[in-house]
Amino acid sequence: MIPTSPGWAYRLLALGLAPFWLLHALRHGRKHGQSDYLSLRLGGIDRAADPPRLWVHASSVGEVNAVIPLVEALLERGESILFTSFTATGYQAITQAMDDRVTRGIIPIDCITSCRKFFRNHRIKLGLITETELWPELLFQASRREIPLLLVNARLSAKSSRANAFVRGLLGKTLTCFGAILARSGRDRDALLALGAEPEKISVLGNLKSQRGQLAPPQRLVERDYLLLASSHAGEEKQFLENRPGALQHKLLVIAPRHPQRSAEIEREIASLGLRYALRSKADRLDSSTEVYLADTLGELTSLMAFAQIVVMGGSFDRTGGHNLIEAASLGCATITGPSDSNIREDIDMLGDGIEQVQDMAQCWRLIEHLLQDPARTRALGRKAQARLDQQPDVIGRYLETIEQWL
Repeated sequence: MIPTSPGWAYRLLALGLAPFWLLHALRHGRKHGQSDYLSLRLGGIDRAADPPRLWVHASSVGEVNAVIPLVEALLERGESILFTSFTATGYQAITQAMDDRVTRGIIPIDCITSCRKFFRNHRIKLGLITETELWPELLFQASRREIPLLLVNARLSAKSSRANAFVRGLLGKTLTCFGAILARSGRDRDALLALGAEPEKISVLGNLKSQRGQLAPPQRLVERDYLLLASSHAGEEKQFLENRPGALQHKLLVIAPRHPQRSAEIEREIASLGLRYALRSKADRLDSSTEVYLADTLGELTSLMAFAQIVVMGGSFDRTGGHNLIEAASLGCATITGPSDSNIREDIDMLGDGIEQVQDMAQCWRLIEHLLQDPARTRALGRKAQARLDQQPDVIGRYLETIEQWL
């Protein structure tokens, strides 16, 4: 099928939304201390003299971390890579993980002018777009320039599946821009087919998040024993703290929010509960009287997970749909996730009895009490998770084999 343009209705909508996108880019860049975020969203600086690159795009921190092992494998094969994200935090995650081994960038606002400028400024030989990053104008402009595109680790979010007819039709058009769609699972394949994807383009290769690659040895950041609430969202920190039973008042709680810029908000909640706390971003002293340690930093979650007695994954006690369970599993952590699981159902199925899922925060704390009273069960839970991962096929190898056919 020949790629089709987004159409005049979307382009008029994009033109009307442009002022709001620009304002968002300005505020988002300032909020995260990235002064060039706005200029990058407008198409970036001129790099036309650079050699052709393989373009990898991931939306934010979670998607960036999921695709990094694949990027590492492509770098080992000598590829020159442009690695972009949508958010400033995703850009920062790329910087921390990749240093100067890749060219870093932000995708442009989804308007004709900024998208055309982006492709004038970057010479791209192949694009790897992750998960559900279906930007109609951006991907159509790539297709017009005969840049082959692959949708990797492809999935369709529950929100996109429930979208109205206009949005679903637009997403269906955008899927025509891809030469191949490499889906995570049969469930994702069926959802993409229902959206209008061409059956002959879809292959089920597995979930890249099940492949962790080689991790640097984690560094112990907290000397006391502690429980970790990881990747939490607004409201979850308060749930976690308020439901703590009296018998565990002595236990240090470490909170690593999904978005560290929420630090001041979380600090106010902790203070309102009368708890003694310390902030990692301010290098506060952590002593025996500290009840809560707010790890409001980026790039340290792996180390915090590695030495936690139990990891409670955030984004699963609100409507987010859960966050990647693979990193904690790969570290052998005893991990608990909540009822909201639309993003991680495949992870839960894969990990089986290596993961614990609860229905609410009160049940989570009851389980924590049982696990702390039975260290052998806690260790066994982490070992089962690692064993489940060890049984997974070489997903990165499958993706590389397909990608190399397009290079």
